[in-house]
Amino acid sequence: MKANVNLDEAARVAAEADQAKAELVSPFLEAAALVLWQECREQPSRGRVHRVRSPRTSDEVSALVALTGSVAGLVIYSMSSATACALASRMIGETVESLDPMAQSAIAELANVITGQASILLEQAGYPSDISPPVLLVGHGSSIATFNLTRVVVPLELSVGRFSIDVAIRET
Repeated sequence: MKANVNLDEAARVAAEADQAKAELVSPFLEAAALVLWQECREQPSRGRVHRVRSPRTSDEVSALVALTGSVAGLVIYSMSSATACALASRMIGETVESLDPMAQSAIAELANVITGQASILLEQAGYPSDISPPVLLVGHGSSIATFNLTRVVVPLELSVGRFSIDVAIRET
């Protein structure tokens, strides 16, 4: 199922970023649309794609996955606690009212699966890479530095809230 995400426009914005090529960002959007549909029955629509060089202040829930290989950097998936609980509920198949360990595991796995699918697409485009296990930050306000990497920020609107993807990767 294709989501209502304009990948061409996102790719154009990504191409303008100093260190992020379109072919490095688009796989994350494609993977997110696919996985959010398969796992959560969510069809995202894309908000305004933009680029940022400053550190990222975490939302209430942020999952971080690092990439190494032909590309290196960090992908950050951010959302509110309410959005995280709603997505975890759909993944687990039962109501989740708080970010208990099971819900945290579900959100970490969602980030892992999206990044894994994106890494397959990156490899098909000639950028083989490995991914780290996800790290989950719970609590608003942590500063996440991507140092000299420009982050391409893609906010996705879901029926349960905003799900933002920050892609800060470069060719090695």
